[in-house]
Amino acid sequence: MDDFMDKELGLVVIKRNSRAKKVIVRRKQNAVEMTVPRLMLNSEIKKYFNSLKPRILKLPKRELVKINEQSDIKTFTFDVVITRKSLYKDKVGMSLKRGILTIDVPQQYDINNNNIQSAIKDLIIQALRHEAKRVLPDKVAAFARKFNLQVNQVKINNSKLRWGSCTNKKNINLSLFLMMLPERLIDYVILHELAHTIELNHSPKFWEVLDAFCNGKAQVLNHESTYWDTDYIYCLKQ
Repeated sequence: MDDFMDKELGLVVIKRNSRAKKVIVRRKQNAVEMTVPRLMLNSEIKKYFNSLKPRILKLPKRELVKINEQSDIKTFTFDVVITRKSLYKDKVGMSLKRGILTIDVPQQYDINNNNIQSAIKDLIIQALRHEAKRVLPDKVAAFARKFNLQVNQVKINNSKLRWGSCTNKKNINLSLFLMMLPERLIDYVILHELAHTIELNHSPKFWEVLDAFCNGKAQVLNHESTYWDTDYIYCLKQ
């Protein structure tokens, strides 16, 4: 079961973590996120959720940051710079050159307007998708060669709930938002999915394989990637 829908709260996302000793619940704009111990049964998760639901309904939703000239947004392959140079253009424009994504918002527009914010986010996501397709499949191929693993296809999607996934046909799916992580965690997510080409579940054997790939740091990196979050990652996912 894992992820499920609740009539009042919407999507409930379950994140299993081997280092978690207790359940942690966060309420987001469009979902509730529960981090649970890795071996917790689905029936126990649902029971715990139902007992906490009255308190979850009272939790405040996380506020969205505004993206403007002062925003400091860095990705794996580019930094974002917001400018207000255009005087007469009628739309928000972008240019990605030499590791800099420049987004120019014409001066006549209110940059805090919801439509303008959506336009800015769409352009950043467009650049993330472009860079993810350019960079991530090559990374997967390099690690696959290193560990003598077979991968069928690598696809880039816009998943907001998972950094990556692997199918029983050895197809690896990676979220474009992975580009918002530091390289060590990008590599970990890729290695995590490659380990699933050997063990499709999260059994002790899986963690043994992944630990060998990660020089004994699989659990540490898993914890870090599970909880990695910034205001801008959250903003772009909404």
